[in-house]
Parts: sequence; C-alpha cells; structure tokens
Amino acid sequence: MMRAVVSGRLLEGQPLVWNSQQMMLLGRDGALHEFDPADAKDARKLGGGFVGYSSEEMVARLRAEFDRNFDVTPTAHFVVVHPRGPWRSWPERLEMLYGSFTHYMSVRGFQVRSPVTPLVAVVYRNQDAYFDHAAASGAQLHANTLGHYDPASNRAFLFDVGEAGGGAGWAANAETVIHEATHQTAYNVGVHRRLTEQPRWTVEGLAMMFEARGVWNASAVRQPAERINRGRLEYFRQTADERQADWLARLVASDVPFATDALSAYAEAWTLTFYLCETRPQAYSGYLARVAAREAFTKYSPVERMQDFMAAFGDDVELLTAQAGRFVGELP
Repeated sequence: MMRAVVSGRLLEGQPLVWNSQQMMLLGRDGALHEFDPADAKDARKLGGGFVGYSSEEMVARLRAEFDRNFDVTPTAHFVVVHPRGPWRSWPERLEMLYGSFTHYMSVRGFQVRSPVTPLVAVVYRNQDAYFDHAAASGAQLHANTLGHYDPASNRAFLFDVGEAGGGAGWAANAETVIHEATHQTAYNVGVHRRLTEQPRWTVEGLAMMFEARGVWNASAVRQPAERINRGRLEYFRQTADERQADWLARLVASDVPFATDALSAYAEAWTLTFYLCETRPQAYSGYLARVAAREAFTKYSPVERMQDFMAAFGDDVELLTAQAGRFVGELP
C-alpha cells in the first residue's frame, strides 16, 4: 500500500506499476489510477497489504462526491448511487443479479472470490442525465447506449427507461443492465481480470448469456428454452451461409472479428459460450480461471490463446466447431 497526493487529490492503494516513467495504483475504491510519478507529492509507503474501503467509507465518499439529488444505498456487495424516491429498488435489483451470477458460476466449478471493495453502481433518473455525466467525464458513447461498465473506475453506469425507478417495467433496458452488471461482477469475483488481456469473446459471451431470463433469474424461470438469448441465436442462424468454416478458431485466437463484423462476432461469442456452458461447464470454468490467472500487463498472442483453449477443450477445433453448430441447430 502507498499514499500520495496527485493533482491535489489524495490517493491510497496498491502500486501495480512503479518506475521512473509510470505509476499505476489500484485504489482502495477499486479504481485504477495511472499518473506520472513526478506528479505524486508526499508519496510514502503504508504498512500491510491491500485493504479496500469498507462499505461505510465508500458511502461517505460517494455522498461527498454526488449532490443532494442523489441518495447512496449500501447492500451486501454494492454501494449504489441513485436519485431519491422510487429509484431505491435498484440496489436490491443489482444485489439479486450478483447473487444469480456467483451462484451460476459456483455450481459449475468456478471458485468465486469476494470483491476486495464494494462495487459501485451509479443510476441516473433518465437518459439525458446519463449522457450528461458521460460527456463531463470524457466517455464517448453511442447514441443508443443504455448503460456501461467502466473497467478503469470499476463502476457501472445505468439509467431508467420508462417509468421512474423502472418498477415492474424495468425490462425496458433489463438486458443492458444485466449485461453491464455481469461485466462488473465477473471482473470483481475473479472470473475475468482487469489487469491482463482477456479474450473479448469470453467477456461478451458470458454477459450476453446472462441476458436470458432463464439464466439471470434461474430460480424463478426453469424452462430450458428461457436460457437462450433469442436475438443472438437468430442472428447466428440467419448468417449461417456467410460464416467461414473456421469461425470458432478465428474468434478464439483474436479480437479482430469484433472490429471487422461486430454483429456476427457477438452472435458467435454467445453461441460458443452457451454451447460450452451447457455441455462442458467444468472445462469452461477451468478455462476462464486459466485465462484470468495470466500474468498482469502481458500481451495475449493468438498462439497462446489457442493453446489455452485447446488445453481446456481438446485439440480437435474443427470437430468442436461442428459440434457447436449442431448443438445450436437443434435448439428450439
């Protein structure tokens, strides 16, 4: 642990990179802070290992950060900033999604860990307020963005669609909320790791899988067909004639498919993730753990990506591609 004043702001946390050119600090609030060591004043080491802020400390810091139009509500794993009034349903909603995700991973053999600091989610009363914040913070978002998770700050940013507080109709942007909450939870319980390159198909595929009601709300929705992300399945089927035979290998080896044909890459990422979770859950959990355990700040080459994938699922990638295609073709 160390403490320093950077640009007039007191920072405390664990140094991840510390040399004459660069300082990167994992803050006690879970955020990543990067700065020039020359800008750090009164820097000194603190005794002991990393200790994140407690829930009470985080509540106090967020109340000081946000104005009186917002309230701050803690749960077991979150501290949620939200407008006063009917928006109070959001903390419970996010805590429920956290519980669904960690239970799903645990029963499939993944050893989830507790977050080192409370997870922060900021809920705005409407889309205008959400985009105003994004503009002020320098975030560049598409016009149809319904929420996002920021790995640097480790915060999820959301807003209500429709009635105040979402109410029973929060499903208007439920898929986005669940998608971003899945990202945030996965990166904080060890499923993914912020400090090293993670294959995009794993990050997005898992979040898309949780968009289905039968996954995020499995205790209430038990029909197998409800575990299917219909939008991604339909797109995968509709584009079957255009898909290259080696699509699975290309998706695993590189993030390039997301840059060249994002819609197809998202559909393929969901397809591969759903297939592996449904048919090889233990191997899939082991693969995620292997990827997350990679050394911090290292590049992940196509060769290394394929080696890790084949170590988990076997060397015959062509056979696996055919099996995944058959599996999807037989879905209702």
